[in-house]
Amino acid sequence: MFFNRFGLKSRNINIIGFSELILGFLFFIPIAALYLEQELFTVTNVALIFAIQSISIALLEIPTGAFADLFGRKNSYIFGQALFFLGIVFLYIGGSMSMFILSAIATAAGNALVSGADRALIYDTLKQEKKERHFKHLMSILSALWPLGAIAGSVIGGFLAKISLSLPILLSLVPLSISLIMSFFLKEPSYEKDHKKMWKQMFHSSKLVVQNWQLIILMLGGMLMMAFGETTHQLKPLFLEFKTLPIEYFGIVFGATFALSSLGHFFSHHVSDRIGNKKTILLCAMGFPAMLILATMTSGIIAVVFLVLTAVFFGLRNPVVEHMLHVEIPSSKRATILSINNLLTRAGMALGAPFIGYFADLYTINTAFAISGGLMCGAVVLFAFLKEQ
Repeated sequence: MFFNRFGLKSRNINIIGFSELILGFLFFIPIAALYLEQELFTVTNVALIFAIQSISIALLEIPTGAFADLFGRKNSYIFGQALFFLGIVFLYIGGSMSMFILSAIATAAGNALVSGADRALIYDTLKQEKKERHFKHLMSILSALWPLGAIAGSVIGGFLAKISLSLPILLSLVPLSISLIMSFFLKEPSYEKDHKKMWKQMFHSSKLVVQNWQLIILMLGGMLMMAFGETTHQLKPLFLEFKTLPIEYFGIVFGATFALSSLGHFFSHHVSDRIGNKKTILLCAMGFPAMLILATMTSGIIAVVFLVLTAVFFGLRNPVVEHMLHVEIPSSKRATILSINNLLTRAGMALGAPFIGYFADLYTINTAFAISGGLMCGAVVLFAFLKEQ
């Protein structure tokens, strides 16, 4: 198996790794915003759907994290995959604002149940085998798999969109079905449980976060980066349309984005070991907005190149941040605290999406992206106060 290099006995890492890879084949990613704009008519409405999804995830993150800690990470993972599948079915049906809102809520619930639970399951699988020291290295590989699959998925999706904007959504149900079936073969690792009620688990986990400055800085900085970084990624098709790029090339652009993201994730462990975790995060916090702003100041293929280069910095940063978070978190509260982190990032996206949508309709999507890049620079100030672990 692929992860035998770490000497692991559990099949969990291989199952999650393969699921990450095939879930990259969500063919609708390059055209999701265009599909919604076609159905909902304005950028503001499109951004509203993204905001509803982010708000829903934010509201569900901590309860679902507590659910995973108290009732099992595997159960949470399976239930989340099933709800995400249902949400994509609703997206394909479409036809009305209410159906798209229903899709946003279902996919949000699915994401909330999986996020936190999957990383906690991975870390405690390693911890059970006394190999948690490999977590950052393993995550740099695991995190590279989804964008690796998304390279092919995006290119194929771009060409499928020439036939119909709804066809990539329909065909995305195939990899989602495979991933859901595979999740039943996971094995729950042993971990310390508090056996509290859910509200107590949420309260004590939140209390631990507010008492830990390292966690606060990592979470707030990540919130700011995701508020404008992930939202600009979701609205990227509208930016490419503004730059007059033909739709058949959208998939290639997304494929290139995911390729660089995959490389960034893969080399994250090596780069951070060489220059340090804090310097890696600071480099990425400066590099991402710089590339985004340069993309808005240029045109044609040059603008596309700068936009795609943002993915390198996202990939480099992600495994390092996850590693620094896990070091600070006790096993009994791992999924809940990771869900608190996800809540903050989703809350940031819920605020960022309408903001960008408003300025895109008021001015242009180009101007909205430029403003977003400037605001992201605030994360550099926060990350400057991190301690090297």
